[in-house]
Amino acid sequence: MSDYGIPQSCKTCDHVEDSTHWLQIEPLTSTVQGVTMFRHRTPKGSYECTVSGLRWLCERDVILKYHFRNWEPYSQLLKDMQYTQGGPLLDITMELGELEEVHLPHCVCLGTNPSLRNEMKILHVEEHGVSLEEVHEVTRFHAKILHPKFSAISVILRYIFSWNVDVHCELMLYLTVKKETLIPRLYLFPQ
Repeated sequence: MSDYGIPQSCKTCDHVEDSTHWLQIEPLTSTVQGVTMFRHRTPKGSYECTVSGLRWLCERDVILKYHFRNWEPYSQLLKDMQYTQGGPLLDITMELGELEEVHLPHCVCLGTNPSLRNEMKILHVEEHGVSLEEVHEVTRFHAKILHPKFSAISVILRYIFSWNVDVHCELMLYLTVKKETLIPRLYLFPQ
């Protein structure tokens, strides 16, 4: 299973629409200053990265590269805007061509509350600040944008709804011992 790949076992949202016409491809990877970079070169078609879950539709040859960014520098900004993260923060660059559509992975389970689709936005983090964009369509695991412009980009969810939202995630539990006291640490990672 990939870092942000599609979970296959969620029965709560298995009735929610998702498309299946994506050709799954592995990215070329490299490491630049300790950051893992993903790169795809694709001809016309519909593709899904097997590592990130990112999907795209192109009408011509494209080369795109991206990497995951840390949410921590933006946590207070999101809180001030009354939003919370809904998926990974991806820094995407087009080296050649343009995309007709991009489908950003999200971890929000829409099974119990389909109205959450209306509370999703796309966050763009740019040099001069941040901006929000409307989502064109939300499917079971992705938010679709038409003719995207890229920067650091992610799906976010209105904060007031985030406390009662089920998410698709991996659970990691660490137990540590400090001065004979057992300390549990719980981490949730979006799938």
